[in-house]
Amino acid sequence: MKPLMLVWIWKFIDDEEKRRLVEDDPRFVSLLDLIGRRRRDRRIARPSLVMPKDSPWSRILSRGNDGCMITTTGLDNQAFFALHRLFVPYYNQYTPWSTNGKIVKLKKRSGTAGRPRMLSSEAVLGLVLVYNRTCCQEYMLCAFFGLTATPLNLWLKFGRMVIVKVLRKHQYARINCDPSASCVQGWKDAIASMYPHLEDVYCVADGLKLLLESTDNDLVQSMFYNGWTHDHYVTNLLVFAPDGSIIDCVLNCPGSMHDSELAFFGGVYERLRENYEKHGGKCVMDSAFCSRGNAFVIKSAQDVTLGEDANEYIMLREATSMRQAAEWGMRALQGSFPRLKARLRYEEHGERKCILQSIMLLYNFRARYCGINQIRTTFMPHLDKDCQAVIANDELLALV
Repeated sequence: MKPLMLVWIWKFIDDEEKRRLVEDDPRFVSLLDLIGRRRRDRRIARPSLVMPKDSPWSRILSRGNDGCMITTTGLDNQAFFALHRLFVPYYNQYTPWSTNGKIVKLKKRSGTAGRPRMLSSEAVLGLVLVYNRTCCQEYMLCAFFGLTATPLNLWLKFGRMVIVKVLRKHQYARINCDPSASCVQGWKDAIASMYPHLEDVYCVADGLKLLLESTDNDLVQSMFYNGWTHDHYVTNLLVFAPDGSIIDCVLNCPGSMHDSELAFFGGVYERLRENYEKHGGKCVMDSAFCSRGNAFVIKSAQDVTLGEDANEYIMLREATSMRQAAEWGMRALQGSFPRLKARLRYEEHGERKCILQSIMLLYNFRARYCGINQIRTTFMPHLDKDCQAVIANDELLALV
């Protein structure tokens, strides 16, 4: 860009933006003295932090209050320690401190075992869960766990990778793309009990766009740019079952991809077709997806009066109402893990993929183990772990 053009652009930038651009310039930092650098350092030093054993997280963990644990981690105490039992073997056998930046096995040492870890396995697991439950800046997590920035990011990456490892094939968390016939039939019955004209439907699907940082590479930036909303996204496709769990998904795709295109290249159409041929199950989707040649797709209608007869009119109306379950799933996902609402950082080392995978697996674990899910409560209330409503009904019957 020509210097005259830069001067012309500089005239139309306000003072606050000019100050930010100048301070972000590494040449500006090199001109500062020691006091000036310290005043602009956004990290919290070790003397200003409490020890991890005295941190607010340790206080919440030791109290054992389910409400506080669900608020901070998304899991109650029983679910947290069930996940911790899967997590702790990897914590004891592996370490994130390595020369190549990868997780490596701990070396067995003779004699002294070295300095003990400052962060316990419960704290590392809690760090990942609290990170997903918040949109806060890094320094807030440092104060909450009593860690400085460098070990916090290191243990966060370690814990996230371990969670993906232990939950990928776990019965409560895994994404089951090939459900059994009995499972599909149970989902069909649950939906048909509310929508009789959708007797073959067993799932619902929709796309999810997550905000992404832009890059200085125009070619890469164009891949993630969505011209309709004029922003950069990562596109995902999620398929929800009536029990609230995710049974199929495509993650971390460029934001320029259309939902139907994502379902085709991600193999969702093919997997839904295989399930349709095996069990006769269908999926409700919105108007963005393709139903031509896909007998397993039932599209919701923007105008239900377009039905050719009364049965088709009722089916379109019920499909439109049923598609709301996908919105419930998206709301449950982003409400349980507000980290998805924050703008994801652009990188090319697989960290963004690991973040999304861990959140999807934790979502399934939360829905199946804790039972806190609107789709599950609506379609399959008999699976709900919360028995307060049953107790209240029994008390009312006793009074009558």
